[in-house]
Amino acid sequence: MDGEVLVKEFLLSGNENRVLKDRIIHSYAPLVKHVVGRFNMAYSTTLSPEDLYQAGVFGLLKALERFKPQMGTPFKSFAYKRIYGEVVDTLRKEGMIGRDKYEQIKSLENTIKELTASLGYEPSVDEVCAAQGISENEYHALLNTAQMVYTTSLNTKVSDSEGEFIYRIDTLRDDDQMTPEEDTIRKDLKLNLKKVINDLPERKKLIMALYYYEELTLADIAKVLDLTEARISQILNQTLLEIRTKLD
Repeated sequence: MDGEVLVKEFLLSGNENRVLKDRIIHSYAPLVKHVVGRFNMAYSTTLSPEDLYQAGVFGLLKALERFKPQMGTPFKSFAYKRIYGEVVDTLRKEGMIGRDKYEQIKSLENTIKELTASLGYEPSVDEVCAAQGISENEYHALLNTAQMVYTTSLNTKVSDSEGEFIYRIDTLRDDDQMTPEEDTIRKDLKLNLKKVINDLPERKKLIMALYYYEELTLADIAKVLDLTEARISQILNQTLLEIRTKLD
């Protein structure tokens, strides 16, 4: 049975039907696996994909508790953000996206900007590693964490006016509520971002499109481009850092 139909039946049952709840988990298991597949866990020493899957299921169940059909949003869309948010929260609790890591990422960004200015070209991985005093493996581990930071900031948990936890993305104002100054800043950022992305090599642009527009997992992109999942993750992470340093 369609997942959306199962959710409606479950809500009509008063959220008490355990059989329906299990069927809903089974129906949306591919969505949870898809979300987990968008994270590279190769550099985690404490978490496994199964740990993130369990966190995603927990997010799915929380979405089921808070979902209201009258909002007019499909349950799949509503659940996606909660699943993603719980995965991110699990990563933060394990220290993969902690303050110390963020400071290391900022240091890496500054080093790349300084090297680019002094050398007159984008520095190689070896040049960045030498300047930072880190190994190539440490470099890629930092980039992996940076990718999580850049793509998960909107899924940070915050407290609403009633003391309930919601995600930052749910507190954003829509375009119609922006001040003229905010609207100008946003349009300017979009133009600059478009220019930076257009200047990227074709393969980097394609990977960005497949990951952010098509929302493919790292494994799916690897199949499309006939590369390893690890290599796709490395290219994506380097591209994100490159875009960020240029925008800064």
